[in-house]
Amino acid sequence: MKIAAAFLVLASMSALAEEAKLAAKEPSPAEKEMMEKYMKAATPGPEHQQMAKMAGKWKLQVTSWMAPGAPPMKSDGTAEFKPVLGGRYLTEEVHGTMGDQPFEGHGVQGFDNVTKTRFATWMDNMSTGPMVLKGKCAAGAKACTMKGKVSDAIAGKEVAVSSTATMKDDNTFNFEMQAPGPDGKPFKTLEIVYTREP
Repeated sequence: MKIAAAFLVLASMSALAEEAKLAAKEPSPAEKEMMEKYMKAATPGPEHQQMAKMAGKWKLQVTSWMAPGAPPMKSDGTAEFKPVLGGRYLTEEVHGTMGDQPFEGHGVQGFDNVTKTRFATWMDNMSTGPMVLKGKCAAGAKACTMKGKVSDAIAGKEVAVSSTATMKDDNTFNFEMQAPGPDGKPFKTLEIVYTREP
């Protein structure tokens, strides 16, 4: 019995040593290339650093239009931007009012290193469908335009929308949205002036 147990122990140790050798084996050139691509895709770059500058609390002056030529509706709100997941994404939490109703929204922005595309998602308590936008925006660009779709309750389907964020300086920027009007032509539905809180 003791001899059999000793053989079992030796066999186990040999198997463990073999596993250790395999684990310590130098990756092949193809494996190294794959890992380098994954690391490059996952490493935050200039576009992510630019997004991170938006971190903090902001005051909002909101103007919206229900239809072309309709009187504007104005309200105030607040927003807070936070970098998350090691600075790879930027979240936005908004609180305010819309039509005398409490409003809250949640957005996530990012830059995909693989596709070189800026993207944003948006959800709020005035809908049950997300808005997803994408665009090509250089790291140093003062204006960034993105296009996508959002569910429209009146149309009963998704409609095409676009947004443009224009940085005036590190403490002020404008955000505009365009969506189809009753005639199907795009018009400005939303304008927000963001001012950083001191």
